[in-house]
Amino acid sequence: MEALFLLSLIAATSAAALHLARRRGVAVAPDALRAAALHMLECVGLTMVFFAANLVLGALLTLAVRALTPLFVSLYLSGDVSLLVLSSLQALVCQAWRGTRSGR
Repeated sequence: MEALFLLSLIAATSAAALHLARRRGVAVAPDALRAAALHMLECVGLTMVFFAANLVLGALLTLAVRALTPLFVSLYLSGDVSLLVLSSLQALVCQAWRGTRSGR
């Protein structure tokens, strides 16, 4: 039920954005929507790659600090939800950087 609610929310705001774009005279082609959806899926994939890499690196650094110093660093710090948000930002920057290099 929660997933249905979230998908409905996303569909409603996307429909509202499309309606506002058309109302302002912005031409929205179906091909552009397909390209944007593919771009979004690439970004989601990159987010997952960055998130996994950040989790692994965070866990390794935590274990290294524990082993090499008298400090105690919790592994829970590596699993904070803000890490997912920051990984998403990393993916957006990487995607934009790739786009500027390839001339997109």
